[in-house]
Amino acid sequence: MREHTIMLKLIQMALLTLAIFAPGLYAANAQQPPAQLQPLIAAMEQRLEIANDVARSKWHSGKPVQDSERERLVIQNAESRAGEFKLAADDVHEFMTAQMEANKMVQYARIEQWRETGHSPEKPESSLTDGIRGRLDTLLPVLMQRYSAFQPYRSDAKCPGWVQSEIQRQASDPFIVTALQRAAGDLCRTTASQ
Repeated sequence: MREHTIMLKLIQMALLTLAIFAPGLYAANAQQPPAQLQPLIAAMEQRLEIANDVARSKWHSGKPVQDSERERLVIQNAESRAGEFKLAADDVHEFMTAQMEANKMVQYARIEQWRETGHSPEKPESSLTDGIRGRLDTLLPVLMQRYSAFQPYRSDAKCPGWVQSEIQRQASDPFIVTALQRAAGDLCRTTASQ
């Protein structure tokens, strides 16, 4: 009888412990970002890292950062492929516009940094047209696939927090962090009332 009482007390203690800690464990897990966010932010950061090479190329060639025709073509190409990734063309337009704006932020910041310091960067290994744009073009379907995979989470009220945490976790360069925040500015569809 005594063993039965001890076993019953142990079960009660375990249930009480579970009742006390389970809500906290659930809340902690609920705060975890979906697995689809990390690779999306990583691809966005990779695109911004390439912006460093674009800036170096433009620094040495004297070309302006703003290239409206190239931006139009990149966005148009992405929109034409939206169906491949089960994305709405409007969403792709918004997403790619944000990527382009973030990319320019990095370019402007780097060029300004080089002007202020008087330090000229090394020339990139490949030219803008021969290699750098090819890397950006190769990254486009990766970005779109990862953006598509994240779609179900965009309306979650926790989305903005997830995105900011993931940016802070992945990026350390202040220029890239700021540009990533711009690139991710429209990832979440939450409203103030949520």
